[in-house]
Amino acid sequence: MKRIFLTIIIMISSCKSLTLISPGITSDNRLGKNSGLKFEESSFYGTDFYQLNVFYIENENKRYIFQDPNNIIDSGIKENFEKNINENDILLLSEVCFDKDKFRQKSLDLTLYDYSLNSQQYIDKIEYIYPYSFIKKGNSYSLERPLLINDYYPNQRNVIKTSDDFVTCSRSIIKFKKEFQYDGTNKLNITTPRKSIISFEFSVQNGKFVIQNNEEIEFNIKAKSRL
Repeated sequence: MKRIFLTIIIMISSCKSLTLISPGITSDNRLGKNSGLKFEESSFYGTDFYQLNVFYIENENKRYIFQDPNNIIDSGIKENFEKNINENDILLLSEVCFDKDKFRQKSLDLTLYDYSLNSQQYIDKIEYIYPYSFIKKGNSYSLERPLLINDYYPNQRNVIKTSDDFVTCSRSIIKFKKEFQYDGTNKLNITTPRKSIISFEFSVQNGKFVIQNNEEIEFNIKAKSRL
């Protein structure tokens, strides 16, 4: 069953737009953003590449996110976080993409991000680096798919590289208590070290995440003109 699941996910990832976010997560799981990105954030992370997205991790797919070959994280940290997750926890995936060249001589501050769901603070989180392959279209970079994916059936156990270059992103998996989530509209606030507050909304019906209208979702990162 696991092999079939991975094969289906890989087939989805071959679509023209970025659909596969990670095993168990597609662009359908993206939360709607109801506040704009702040200039000070894009300036800090690099205006060529900066973007911020959040995705809902559904209960039946929680274990798959930790099996992603692209996760650059200490195995002990990952295992300790994973073993403390139960079926009642709410998990969200926050992803910030940035210009990796800007941080060759200075540190990222993504561990200092603060998250609250319906005004209730998170109870645990982990951060790790995640690479995407990309294609350039005019003055934008379009994230194509994760840098490493499982090969097609019958070679699905093999991991293949989708590009020689990549866009670097930092991911945070944030854990909340089940009672923090409402049936109806939910609001996630992210507070950065520069005190910017970026908000996202999503809906839940009978305990299940409601897929939002993703027609306007584009995983494009604007590039500054080189002219």
